[in-house]
Amino acid sequence: MEFKKRYLLALIPLIIVGSILYYFSDIVTYVVLAWVLSMVGAPITRRLRKYLGKTLAAIITLFVFVLGFTLLFYIFIPPLVQQARNLAGIDYEEIALKLEEPISDWENWLEEKGLIESSGPEVIEDTIEVEEDPLVISRTVRLDSLIQSGGDTLNNTNISLVINIQNPHDHEDEKAKATEVQVTDSFFDRLRKNLFSLIDPSMIPEIFSSVVGFLGNILIAIMSVLFIAFFFLREQGLFNTAVDSMIPDKFTKQTNHAIEETTRLLIRYFTGILFQITTITLFVSIALSVLGVKNALLIGFFAALMNVIPYIGPIIGAMFGVVITIASFADPTLHDPLTQISFYSDILPSLMKVVIVFATMQLLDNFILQPTIFGKSVKAHPLEIFIVVLVGAKLGGIPGMVLAIPIYTVIRVIAKVFLSEFKVVKSLTRSLEE
Repeated sequence: MEFKKRYLLALIPLIIVGSILYYFSDIVTYVVLAWVLSMVGAPITRRLRKYLGKTLAAIITLFVFVLGFTLLFYIFIPPLVQQARNLAGIDYEEIALKLEEPISDWENWLEEKGLIESSGPEVIEDTIEVEEDPLVISRTVRLDSLIQSGGDTLNNTNISLVINIQNPHDHEDEKAKATEVQVTDSFFDRLRKNLFSLIDPSMIPEIFSSVVGFLGNILIAIMSVLFIAFFFLREQGLFNTAVDSMIPDKFTKQTNHAIEETTRLLIRYFTGILFQITTITLFVSIALSVLGVKNALLIGFFAALMNVIPYIGPIIGAMFGVVITIASFADPTLHDPLTQISFYSDILPSLMKVVIVFATMQLLDNFILQPTIFGKSVKAHPLEIFIVVLVGAKLGGIPGMVLAIPIYTVIRVIAKVFLSEFKVVKSLTRSLEE
């Protein structure tokens, strides 16, 4: 009975924390980010406090963080904005025309292999049906010869014209019934239309408004995090004190141990993620620039951000790089509009360079960066991480996938401290003791 009561009391703090996370998720996020920031800046504050006092030491520490982030924005944001403006003025219809050649070749190859049905020339049928009448003279004329094949299989058309000649005096009230006009697009016709319907320049103002609203929310979040972090830096241990005030006295020692362990692991994790983003941005940008691929900085920065999303992030980043590379060939600021651009001699080599760079980046990330980050912070089995990410995707989509690993790290530490007697907890947290 005493055993059950003990663990029932241990679950009370978890229930309280869970309720706070659910009802005040935004505020809790600000507090947690400020806590992590204060932990990263704690060594700087402790050294400066000896000479400047705790208030000025906290201010200077935050100023160092702000200066660092401002420098990053100064380096990356202006080129990114300029490249985004260039992409907004691209004629996407021209891109569609440049892709007609490979699309036509791929369609012909698939037809030869029997993977898709032969579409043949596009046939439009429009018939007029009337009741048979001896006074009506009907003739059918084939007009295939009017349209000759010019190499553009997407625009070839065969027309069958049925002409009915009637006596106007005897058949003034005769009503014809027209059948439906059926136009059958080929597989690649539909693929092309669906693909380029997604790229609509008219949506840019709407996207810009959304971005402005998002940046406004980001600004509020940054100011809130800095304000809270100032007091965490000024008053060392303030976060622990706030948590202890919600925990029964008998669990204070265990709670402080859990906070210290969680702080250590999360600092390693977020520091590793920041190092990963910086490394991938520099590697992809420099590699693409050396190979002569346009918009290298935009592709590299976006790829680094997407790489934070486990498993599917690198795929999204690579697809973005391919799309931006194709679009750059229609950018008048990067290529002479009068120059004839061929897919096979111009676009395809650039796409191959992008694919090679991303493949190399994945090898670097999978064999060097991720083992270093996860090995020192999460300390979990790869299959364990994979299942956790799937659960995060099920519960919260892409944000859930991004937050799954740090949240799981916190849960493991709490379980290790409060529920270490259970075998399943021992099994899952054994690596944390190493």
